Amino acid sequence: MTAVAGSPPPRTIESVDTAADARRDRAEDPRAPRRASTRVIVVVALGLVLLSTVFTFTGADAAKARDPLQRHVRFGAWVEGMTLEPARLDALGRKLRTDVAVASYYWGYGDVFPAGPELAHSRGGTRDVLLSWDMGETRFVEWSGGQHDAYLDQIAEAALAYPYDVYVRPWPEMNGDWQSFQPTRDGAKAHGGTPQEFVAAWRHVVDHLRAAGVDNVKWVFNPTVDTYAETTRVDDIWPGAGYVDVLGLDGFNWGQDSLWGEWRDFTSVFRTQYQRLTRLHPSAPVWICEVGSKEPRRHDGAPRDRRQSKARWIKDMMTARAFPRIDTVVWFNEAKERDWRIESSRSSLRAMRQALR
Repeated sequence: MTAVAGSPPPRTIESVDTAADARRDRAEDPRAPRRASTRVIVVVALGLVLLSTVFTFTGADAAKARDPLQRHVRFGAWVEGMTLEPARLDALGRKLRTDVAVASYYWGYGDVFPAGPELAHSRGGTRDVLLSWDMGETRFVEWSGGQHDAYLDQIAEAALAYPYDVYVRPWPEMNGDWQSFQPTRDGAKAHGGTPQEFVAAWRHVVDHLRAAGVDNVKWVFNPTVDTYAETTRVDDIWPGAGYVDVLGLDGFNWGQDSLWGEWRDFTSVFRTQYQRLTRLHPSAPVWICEVGSKEPRRHDGAPRDRRQSKARWIKDMMTARAFPRIDTVVWFNEAKERDWRIESSRSSLRAMRQALR
């Protein structure tokens, strides 16, 4: 979660299982000018083909950018209590009259995955599983120094036995200033370190599992949308395109209250960090890993706001056209700091049903 609360606390249990061209010397004979002309023709033709290809891709990207999100995204969710009870996620799908394509939930340090819960949620490989991985009361240098390699070996063993891909977001929302593992210039956070140490830790985790033969764990680099001065810039902690499969973002509309915050639409919440994040990787898809909105019809941690509508907020999100690389939206369906649930009102539930048709 963004702002003061961070992500939901992990539910820790014992886990059940990226030539140079050579130049030719031209012969001094009458055919040389003809070869030169031929070469020019070939080069021009090749250039036209490449130019045409560039315009084709540009046109396709532009067309996708004009499409609303609802035309090109999958829907996923976290539902309170679903980790060991997949039926709770299925129940949300029935309410929405749609297929929930991504199951999202939370593990902590010491949990070994993927195992039984992931098998249950994956539905025989027809649903993706997205795992938030809280790295516990550790520091970045411990990971890069190999102090947790034995634990990583357990993860590797489980992944090698797991038949599907699984998407994992280590150190989720790491850029937030409320996190004890936020990478900072002075490295003073209790379970953090410097940006350079974070990058080394991330790369070690990925490299260790890959060296063990694991290729079905897909790595999700998942900051929040927050970009104010006290947060960490994502380009300072970017581990490199070779170490990231999916770009993740968490963001919420907290609504107006007496202390801080304001009602913000989906585009204003996500646009700035989306632009920064997509500049770091030329092609990785973007997943909204956590999203939700306050319910303005009631006091749910912030006062009622009769000027606003959660149904309209959902409609604006699903019709947004500024995010062509978002291909998955995962809703945080829990009443927590706010009533983030889609079904917090009949109108919001109806709006999401219509958007997902």
